[in-house]
Amino acid sequence: MPVKIAQGEKGVSADHYLAVKAGIEILEQGGNAFDAAIAVSSVLSVVQPQMGGPGGDGFLLGFLDQDVIAYSSSGRSPSGFNPERFIQEKPVAGPLTVTVPGLVYLWGMVNEEYGTLPMSTLLKPAISLAYNGFRAGWFLASSVKARRDILSNYKWAKYYMGLSHGDLVVNRDAGRTLRIIATRGWDEFYHGKLAEELVSELQEQGVDLGLEDFMEHEGFRVTPLKLELDGRTFYELPPNSQGITTLNLITALHELGLDRYGFNDPQRILAWSEPVEKSYLFRDNFIGDPDYMVVNPYEYLHYGKIKDVKTFATEGLGGGDTTFFVVSDGEAVMGFIQSLFHPFGSGLMMGGFPVQNRGIGFAKTKGLPNSPAPKKLPLHTLSILGIDAEEGKYIIGCVGGDYRPQLHLRVYENLFIYNMDLAEALDAPRFIYTKPYVKQTVEVEPPLNTVETGKISLVLTRPYGTHGHVHVAIKKKGYVVLGNDPRSEGIAIAL
Repeated sequence: MPVKIAQGEKGVSADHYLAVKAGIEILEQGGNAFDAAIAVSSVLSVVQPQMGGPGGDGFLLGFLDQDVIAYSSSGRSPSGFNPERFIQEKPVAGPLTVTVPGLVYLWGMVNEEYGTLPMSTLLKPAISLAYNGFRAGWFLASSVKARRDILSNYKWAKYYMGLSHGDLVVNRDAGRTLRIIATRGWDEFYHGKLAEELVSELQEQGVDLGLEDFMEHEGFRVTPLKLELDGRTFYELPPNSQGITTLNLITALHELGLDRYGFNDPQRILAWSEPVEKSYLFRDNFIGDPDYMVVNPYEYLHYGKIKDVKTFATEGLGGGDTTFFVVSDGEAVMGFIQSLFHPFGSGLMMGGFPVQNRGIGFAKTKGLPNSPAPKKLPLHTLSILGIDAEEGKYIIGCVGGDYRPQLHLRVYENLFIYNMDLAEALDAPRFIYTKPYVKQTVEVEPPLNTVETGKISLVLTRPYGTHGHVHVAIKKKGYVVLGNDPRSEGIAIAL
């Protein structure tokens, strides 16, 4: 069993070793967890550009002493967005899928409210890597190969076409963008000369937006969803995030007695068919931009509240790609998540960074809270699970897109139902319903197994073959434990 666990007074676990190195260096310089988070986030933006960056969105959830802190910074569709064309064409890339990016706004909020070091210090490692280069990792090269046919006609090809594992990657355009943010301030990205350049570049690639779309963007400190259950307090990000679905599934586990199944019991996989279906149908029918929702999400955290709600099948979201990390300075422990949605997002580029295709998170039909419209937030797959338990304060998050609520559930089950230690909980074989309703498909890692039914198609993967890299931080009395998924190319380091 690969063990990627670290323990100490402070530390970082992320999907890339260079990002962990940057975060650790900031902590060693006396920076706090919020400082380290910005450094890690910016380095990930450079070395894993397929997963997130200034062209995408970001969210944060963490514990600081007895407080729970949560931020949301996701962007709206452009003012010139054409919903009728979007529904008709159902694009998966290109100009119609672009939404205003929110990650840099999140950097700014966090730095201004909790930071102790200047942005110039925090972005320095990422700027150096962009200008001087780094060697392409396996996941970066694999994403280039996987997306080249879809994105080959977009500006993405100028930067990434033909990139192979081990190639030297130099991106001076990205370095310049980060350097401007570091020297002129983060709001230059939304209000300054840089914003004008970015908007012009997007317009040249066919995006119907103006400078006002950037200038009107806002991120927020939000009140997380909160649930008391089984002696523990659970926290998740509120809509437009899908965090409610994580809580629906966790409550289903207890309300339906699904914890009675042994870990390897084939019936366990089948028993999750109905609660997965009903939880995702509720999400896709009722969750989206809070300004358009007709339900109060805080009243629908329990599975028992949503299982009998009338719904109909939509096309859902499907797949997705993200990067998530955890960081602790000994006082705060937090999860930070950023994404473009699909690898490299829309295929468009902006200031040397890929631009998200988060617009495909909209429903492909009218009449729903998540139906497409200009200047509207799409349903967002990014979420983070926090648990305040007797054993400590837990932050659980992952790469996983549409499947994130199930990945959060799997790790929660492993830790609290099957009493695994952290290394075992991350290593253990998983199953994920990759088509959650109507004709369902469940992917299963060996040695787990089950049987197909008329409704459920079974896909047996290789070991570690399902979606998602999960990272966990557990803040205990006097120290923190960090766990890095063996399915990732990242590491965990503690001091």
